[in-house]
Amino acid sequence: MDNKAIGLKVLRKMVHFPSTYRLLLPFLNLLHSKENQAYRVWVRFLLSTFRDAYAHQKPVIWINSFLPSELIYGLGAIPILPEIISALVSYLEWSGRFLSRADTSISTDLCSFYRCALGLALEDFLPRPDLILSSSQLCDGANKFFYYLSRLYQCPHLFLDPPYSDHPRSHRYMEGQIEEVMDEATKILSLPLRKERFRLVLNRSNQARQWIEKINQLRQSIPSPFPGSEGLSYLSGMTFHSMGSPWALRFFPLLYAEIEKRVFSKKGYLPEEKHRFLWLHHVRPYYKNEIFNILSSRGVALSFEEANYLYWPPLDPSEPWKSLADKILSNVWAGPIERRMKAIEEMRVAYSIDGVIHFSHWGCRQSCGGAAIIGDWLKEKGISYLVLFGDGADPNNYSTGQIRTRLEAFIEMMG
Repeated sequence: MDNKAIGLKVLRKMVHFPSTYRLLLPFLNLLHSKENQAYRVWVRFLLSTFRDAYAHQKPVIWINSFLPSELIYGLGAIPILPEIISALVSYLEWSGRFLSRADTSISTDLCSFYRCALGLALEDFLPRPDLILSSSQLCDGANKFFYYLSRLYQCPHLFLDPPYSDHPRSHRYMEGQIEEVMDEATKILSLPLRKERFRLVLNRSNQARQWIEKINQLRQSIPSPFPGSEGLSYLSGMTFHSMGSPWALRFFPLLYAEIEKRVFSKKGYLPEEKHRFLWLHHVRPYYKNEIFNILSSRGVALSFEEANYLYWPPLDPSEPWKSLADKILSNVWAGPIERRMKAIEEMRVAYSIDGVIHFSHWGCRQSCGGAAIIGDWLKEKGISYLVLFGDGADPNNYSTGQIRTRLEAFIEMMG
């Protein structure tokens, strides 16, 4: 056995020990001592989640990003989002091995976040799920991918299939699906369905939602107080993963306070702001890349990103299934493309946007399929628009020279 194989074996054992995450905490606190407090809460949230998932004192449920985490916290279980783990692995520049491992089993046309997650699963790096619960919203390959994982781990797989339309009948159908799936989940996991716990979780989610709304309002300020590169990182990560948990009520107020200080001091995150851009898509490249340095060096602020658009209404804690059905069906990236276009127009006006970048992530059909339609529509409005082809987790699908050339030409064209 060579040194690399030995190192991998040791790393695998360390990852599975809950005590690893306790030992990492003081080191990461020191490493990130200059970061804002909200970011440090994000790090502690991840460490706590991984520690609890590997300790397995509560059921572990794998979900995909657009399935409401409130459902899992309401069951008293631990949600694990493979896409977020893949983003972290890519950020650490470890994704290559796991992508290569997955590519021996599935098509390289699949989203790299799923491919990386599969590689991690095949190499036994992930916490073992007791149940997998997925939704067909938004990713078209999600249910088949999670079904594959349920076979790998030999655990049950339940799924939600939200309808295309936003008709009242669709809401009733979605509510019935949630009720049926939750009833089945409690039987599989031998958990009681406690209404008071769901009320608590939905109340927490509503409080976090209020903070998100306030944060989004602050971010309309000129100059831009908060970088979109971070909005596409830990901010959207917490929105996907922590809603309904106590961690959300620690994170969002701290981030609000940090941004509020910058707004009151009229301090933007750039020394000089010449343009304000909107980023379309929920991901960015998480491995080392030049995109945001190029933008910043030319005075381009990434003022907002559609990943943090607040699309769902406040939840009713007395009717959890109905409220969460409404949340799912409020998703502007599902259904007719006009819903997404309406949201983009709201963001364009609210954030004084003069340029839009659509990041076309490899394998992401539901977003990239509408890129040309959205581009034509924005250009008719006189808004500069760039489709940037790349990959969120696989650096092999990222062309440094091509992206630099296209970005610089786009910015130069804007003057």
